[in-house]
Amino acid sequence: MAAQAGNPPIAFQTSKAERTAYGFYFFGQNVFYILVLNFLQIFLTDQGITAAAVATIFLVAKVWDAVNDPLFGVIIDRSKPKSGKFLPWVRGSVLPIAITTVMIFAMPASMSLGAKIAWTVIAYLLWDLAYTLCDAPVFALTTAMTENIQERTVLISIGRLGGMLGAMIIALGVPMLYPNLGWLPTAIGLAIVGVATMFPITGLAKERILSRKEEAPSLDAIWKYLKGNKYLFIFYASMVIYFLTNSAFTITPFFAVNNLGGAEAATALLGITILPMVLLAGFVPALSKRFGKFNLYVFSIIWYIVFSLIIYFAGYENYPLFMVLLLLRSIGAALTGIMMFMFTPDCVEYGTFKTGERAEGITFSLQTFATKLMNGLSASIAMAGLAYFGFMEGTGAVQSAETLNGIWFMYSIFPIFGALLSLPLLRMFKLRDNHVQVMAQANNGEITREEAFKLLPEEFHFK
Repeated sequence: MAAQAGNPPIAFQTSKAERTAYGFYFFGQNVFYILVLNFLQIFLTDQGITAAAVATIFLVAKVWDAVNDPLFGVIIDRSKPKSGKFLPWVRGSVLPIAITTVMIFAMPASMSLGAKIAWTVIAYLLWDLAYTLCDAPVFALTTAMTENIQERTVLISIGRLGGMLGAMIIALGVPMLYPNLGWLPTAIGLAIVGVATMFPITGLAKERILSRKEEAPSLDAIWKYLKGNKYLFIFYASMVIYFLTNSAFTITPFFAVNNLGGAEAATALLGITILPMVLLAGFVPALSKRFGKFNLYVFSIIWYIVFSLIIYFAGYENYPLFMVLLLLRSIGAALTGIMMFMFTPDCVEYGTFKTGERAEGITFSLQTFATKLMNGLSASIAMAGLAYFGFMEGTGAVQSAETLNGIWFMYSIFPIFGALLSLPLLRMFKLRDNHVQVMAQANNGEITREEAFKLLPEEFHFK
């Protein structure tokens, strides 16, 4: 990577092959994630399951998350595999996420409504567990691949770029595939693609940074750790609140079919939504260095709020204008989506510096929990909104004018409420990149804590 003028080049500890494989893993992961996140709801309503029932299924899944994600974090931190702390879990994640994804869409159409709901609940909960297995360890892996904060940002940016490419291809392809092939063949074909792209990292990645020798925290200590790491708590709370009303992704297929007249319209909507993520991902490290990672993140939220208001009042009757405004709104959403996971490694270093406890497994499992919580609850709220506005389930069902207006409200302006509420919390987040780099040096024994205190603001002077 070429250095910017006035900035020293990043001294990479990882190889180019590792960084490429890291991006491909997220490509494959998002093949599964976007298929389920964006299209499961319309698949279920097409099968005759009501919007209210779908909303309830997602709420039940979040109760399961409250147990399995922190528990898995403890398992990671307590495990001592000979081949590494995180890589064994990454290697074991590939097949379970593929199998459970196919299982969801293999639900027989001839089953009774009660049996369909039971199938969905079981299959989705298993998929949810498999997603935890393929998400938390791969993010935590960055802390073992390199100790350089800038290189971690580059790795996560590459991962987000790969993920966004996978998301874009799935978003564009699924609306064209399932009407012609059917849901199950579509899921099987995409599962093969997902496995093929996730697999290379299992043999290429290396864990270079050995974890410090301390006892892994118990389940009882998770809450104490979270309370002790206030910036982890603040950032995740703001992230969950931001996405709580982020119903646009869930509503997109319903908006396409019912307001715009066909499933193929979802290809254009999702494509123009995801395209900025792909285009911007490569520039985020440079933009973060120029403007500050935190400042850029807050700017992206404000940008999204402004253009959501504009798009709501402009409407969608003028389709070309609507698509231009949607593209502009998507710039804010893209930056937020790319950057939100870049703060977790910072919180790991802060927590280690403050408490002496380096619980990467718990931290990144809490990230996975927060991610699934915000997406699951936003999907549940979106489906509850559809039920409130009188949405009729079943393929080819005709919606009332009130329902169509409700779908537009949920798609356009409803997402800003969570974004607005997240901003006061983010004002409390004082951790910056230069602070984290000093903490990482102290955590790795390169400088003493006393030397670190001289370089840090007073609020980071812990006993």
